[in-house]
Order: sequence, then C-alpha cells, then structure tokens
Amino acid sequence: MSDDLISRKAVLKELREILNEPHNTMFLMGIGAAVTIIEHCETAFDKEKLIEDLNDWMKDAEKWAAKYDEVGDADNMDLQDMAARCYKNAIEIVEKGGIE
Repeated sequence: MSDDLISRKAVLKELREILNEPHNTMFLMGIGAAVTIIEHCETAFDKEKLIEDLNDWMKDAEKWAAKYDEVGDADNMDLQDMAARCYKNAIEIVEKGGIE
C-alpha cells in the first residue's frame, strides 16, 4: 500500500458525481455510505496547526539570529538565519500541499 496523501475533497467530488449517475439502488447506497465514512475520517495531519507551528519555530529562529547578531556571534546567527529560511520554505510547501 502506498503512503501517498490524497485529497479528500477530490475523492468526495468523484463519489458525488457517481451518485448523480443512474445506478442500481444498492450500488448508490454503498457510494452514499462511502461518502459518509470519508466525510468523518480524521485527516492525516492538521494543515493549519502545522503551519502555525512552523511559523512559531521560524519566529524563534529569527529572534535567536537577531540575538546572536547583537553579540557578534556570526556563526550561530547564520545557523539560525538558515533555520528560519528552512521553516519559511517548509511553510510554502505545506501551503501548496506539495503540488507544483
């Protein structure tokens, strides 16, 4: 089994389109049950919470970079600055959903 994440919205759209087509009652009841189950499934992760956490970590890294800059510790400032950029890139990836 693959570990690919799929779009719940896309699956529900496809299933609802099937519900609008002529099929026997038992088949449509099964599709209706599948829609209900999918609507109530937990998501793989909370996108908004993840973005919030990444933003917090990015701000912390920026704060530490500024502190290291104040005391003239360029090496640690550079590391914290790099970490902040990595968090920013991660936020962009999560917001896009990994889709180009």
